[in-house]
Amino acid sequence: MLGPAVCGGQTRDVTGELALSSDLTERGIFVGKRQPIVQGLVSVYDARGWSLSSALGMQADGRRTTRAIVRAAYDGVIDNDWQYQTSIQYYAYPGDPVFQLFDRAEAAVGASFRDLVTLGFSTFRYVHTRDEVSPMRWAADIGARWPLSPRFSLTGSLGLSAVRPGGRYAYGGAGMAWHSGHWRAELNYLKSDSYAQRSIRSATTGHWSMTVIRTF
Repeated sequence: MLGPAVCGGQTRDVTGELALSSDLTERGIFVGKRQPIVQGLVSVYDARGWSLSSALGMQADGRRTTRAIVRAAYDGVIDNDWQYQTSIQYYAYPGDPVFQLFDRAEAAVGASFRDLVTLGFSTFRYVHTRDEVSPMRWAADIGARWPLSPRFSLTGSLGLSAVRPGGRYAYGGAGMAWHSGHWRAELNYLKSDSYAQRSIRSATTGHWSMTVIRTF
């Protein structure tokens, strides 16, 4: 944690993350070149549940920004087991003229059960293309975590996304997560289905992805 900031009588917590990943895969689709990427995240939280965050990612050559995200969210509690979150965010891909077509505004709602199961639904509006030719319109996701020990967990995820009119594709992953103090690491096998592999040039046919994260 970077430390608390006091503004206007409200206490706001500021946190940060720095991550190194073997690649950047977003819902079964490679973003940018298939090479390592460094990402940074800064978030501001207040006691009422609101948060604002900004993330920036750069490929290994360090010359171009691969992805930038600005996000506002609200976290709430349903009961002792269930939590929920609503958010709006903007994704930009300035480093690749092809992926700039994926620049989008996104609204999402999700819920989690005891940090073991997560459910999410998102809708998209692509700012550089007409709606009828947008590559994706919505996505639904489910994720699960099964603790093996205080530090290790098995993880899995499955998603479905709408693509061009009449088309949908599935994606998912399975792997293992580790955490200790301010450090986390994840190793996942990610794959998209045959429809995505035929229809989307950068869809993954199946690969291992590794991420190491340091929180502040």
